[in-house]
Amino acid sequence: MYLLPAGNILTMKGGTCLERSYCKPDFLRLILIILFFILLPGLYLTAFSALAHVPEFEGEGKRLAEAIPVENPAKSRVLYGQLESGGTGEMGEEVGNIRYYSFEMEKGERILLSLIVPAPAPEGFVPALGLMGPGITLPETRPELLEIPTGSGAKVLSGRLPEKATYEGFSPSAFYTLASLDLEAPESGTYYAVVLGEAPSTGKGNYGLVLGYLESFSLSEWLLVPAAQIRIYQWEGQSLLQIFLPLALTLLIGGLGLRWGRKKKSSKPSSGTVGRTLGSLAALFFLGTGFSFLFQMLLSLNQTAFTPEVFITLFLSLSHMGIGALALLPALRPGKWRWGAIYSGIYFIGLGLAGLFLWAGLYTGPLLAVISALIPERAQ
Repeated sequence: MYLLPAGNILTMKGGTCLERSYCKPDFLRLILIILFFILLPGLYLTAFSALAHVPEFEGEGKRLAEAIPVENPAKSRVLYGQLESGGTGEMGEEVGNIRYYSFEMEKGERILLSLIVPAPAPEGFVPALGLMGPGITLPETRPELLEIPTGSGAKVLSGRLPEKATYEGFSPSAFYTLASLDLEAPESGTYYAVVLGEAPSTGKGNYGLVLGYLESFSLSEWLLVPAAQIRIYQWEGQSLLQIFLPLALTLLIGGLGLRWGRKKKSSKPSSGTVGRTLGSLAALFFLGTGFSFLFQMLLSLNQTAFTPEVFITLFLSLSHMGIGALALLPALRPGKWRWGAIYSGIYFIGLGLAGLFLWAGLYTGPLLAVISALIPERAQ
């Protein structure tokens, strides 16, 4: 089919498009695809800006002098880290079972902190949350490991493991909130958030320090979320095999299915085979991340009760699968999917961009979709 503009009517060889009944489904399909690209990212951006935290992974910070600096502490983020079993430093002091984070605040600005651990939590691992800074009263007693800056006070909240874990729909994951602080900065100056084991026997475990309340993110933070998700799952204690299993099975089963389907069709060579192959492979990556979201959701729901955030995960999963299905259609129905090189290129570039911004395909899917779009003559 070759579509050429003629006034306000699309024409083909042998008559106008509107005169051919088999042209109407293609036109309706194009309208649905345009609506998909416009509405789905818009809904997702709205939901993300209201609910999500920017994930960050930091190390060190075992001493006050080595506190991890945090820029823009009002920005909502999760700082992932690990407490190690208490040990002895170069000077004979106990180190290793504490982490310091520093940030600047003006008087009256809001300080919002929470301490989380993955579910299920390691046996006996319940760290404490502390805040130090000017204007905070010194406690009557303090943990031996805690270094308090001169002229500052400290507030330490012992961690308490709740009965039920909290479900997070964007990762998806389950975690326990051990302690929270929400107050106004009493004075201007440097403040320190502290995560500490209250005794050397607390042992080793992973934690997340939630800091800030303003939901904002840069383009790079948005695009790097799929990579951060892998690290979050590792933070929970999952192996790489477990993390990538749904994607690997989708690629294996889907690849075998497509190969079997092609053997049943005509063996006549056709141009565009490479482009269709790459498009099909991109589709499998999109479908694979959709199944991965469902898999992680089921794992997390074993640790927590049903929550409305499950619908966020379902939305993400179905959006990935929707992009995958749209990328797979030209390969499944090549005889009825002939828009020409320009239309096919725009179509697959659009799918690649949608997948990139919706975290679908683990970067590989969007890349393959764009490469597929650049290969001319998808089908004859």
